[in-house]
Amino acid sequence: MEFSIEDIVEDLTDLDLAILQLLQAGDNHPLKGKVAFQKEMFLIADYIDKIREQAEFIPHTFGPYSEAAENEIGNLRALGLVAEQGAHYKITPKGVSALGKARPAFSPDEIEAIGDFKNFLNDLTQDELLLFVYVSYPKYHQESAVYEEVIRKRIPTAVSLYRKGKVSLEKAAFLAGLPAEQFLDRARG
Repeated sequence: MEFSIEDIVEDLTDLDLAILQLLQAGDNHPLKGKVAFQKEMFLIADYIDKIREQAEFIPHTFGPYSEAAENEIGNLRALGLVAEQGAHYKITPKGVSALGKARPAFSPDEIEAIGDFKNFLNDLTQDELLLFVYVSYPKYHQESAVYEEVIRKRIPTAVSLYRKGKVSLEKAAFLAGLPAEQFLDRARG
């Protein structure tokens, strides 16, 4: 059964709209798979209370995980608003149309933040992404299957984040678990 775009838009939750907003951010550039999707949604939920309440993130195999977000992106795919191409998620033209017709769910600052989160995280390697999340949000690494491996590589990973200009010297040193001067020596080396 084919639903009209109006019927679809009427039933979109704030979580659905956050997912569509995330996928549309950055000129509709695709998201790099499930881990990136979960971590980007986690940062959105950390910033926007109503998304935090709907997403209900818990510690999981690769850090913060939301079953609700996973289910909703599946529903959006079934409705034709999101496409999965290989390991990437992309908003479809139908998704762009639905987002344009949907009720405003976010303030301009929240929309800008969603775009900033995507810009920040979407080109990170999985190790960079996980190091940032595990160290910045330590309560979410308890169930991780890869935490020890990520932490073993924390210094070169933090150096990479710093060299890419993704984090400040202070944040990079924090991620590396080193004093700033010692981190800077490593970053120069």
